[in-house]
Amino acid sequence: MRETTDCGVLLTPGHETAMREWVARDQPRLARVRLHLVPLRNATVSADDSPDIHALARLAIGLRRHDHCILPVAPASLAWTRMALQQAGDALVTPVLLFVHDMTAPAIEDLLQLGAADFMTAPYCLESLRVRLGRLARRGPWAPSGQLEETGAVYPAPASGRGGRPDVAFDIRPSPARRTPPSVRPPLAPQVLQQGLAGLHHQVTPGVHEPFRQAKARVVDGFESDYIRLALSRHQGNVARAARASSKHRRAFWALMRKHGIEAAPYRRRAERGDV
Repeated sequence: MRETTDCGVLLTPGHETAMREWVARDQPRLARVRLHLVPLRNATVSADDSPDIHALARLAIGLRRHDHCILPVAPASLAWTRMALQQAGDALVTPVLLFVHDMTAPAIEDLLQLGAADFMTAPYCLESLRVRLGRLARRGPWAPSGQLEETGAVYPAPASGRGGRPDVAFDIRPSPARRTPPSVRPPLAPQVLQQGLAGLHHQVTPGVHEPFRQAKARVVDGFESDYIRLALSRHQGNVARAARASSKHRRAFWALMRKHGIEAAPYRRRAERGDV
């Protein structure tokens, strides 16, 4: 584990001054965490001075240089935060820690469902902050490797594409000393698993001369694709909920979507239309 982690502090609308003052005051007391102010360029539209809900989406790629980021939110900025997280969607892969002030539990839960990884309430305890940021860094930092790994599984890194970086992969393995025992992993959704396994019965019987490894890879690919599509369908295209129901890290789930060319948008649109 690295000695120091890098944390982007988002200067969101209405919080710029408070966050600048917080960084100046508390950075010297945060050992092994480097705080970086991240202005939201074009965060307001000059015509009417209204917050730009696409600002966070535009920063999503740049935020990948950080291990995690802090996003302050209060009742006055709640609507913007909701829309900004929704617009950023799956492009925002850097773990987001919410700094919440005077917020209700349903509002916080809503932001977590939209992709935020964790939250802290004011006043912010620096020791708790270091622990939470450390856990987020172990869950999903960028690493210079060619594989995406989980406990017991290895996935190729997503190919460089829109907003992607070549030769960079997600390392989502927890520290060996803190790896979650299998007995406490969230349970798989039985219906999704059963439907995914049912697809294996329809696999074409391999030829006599097809190597075992090749046949296995083909069957596993089919299972992965069917499972991801069924999970997205059951959760109306919400990647965070689908990943949680599948007992997978959101970044690993997203990587499998990229691997099989699956987009979440069609499932969201189908849910909005009320299609079953």
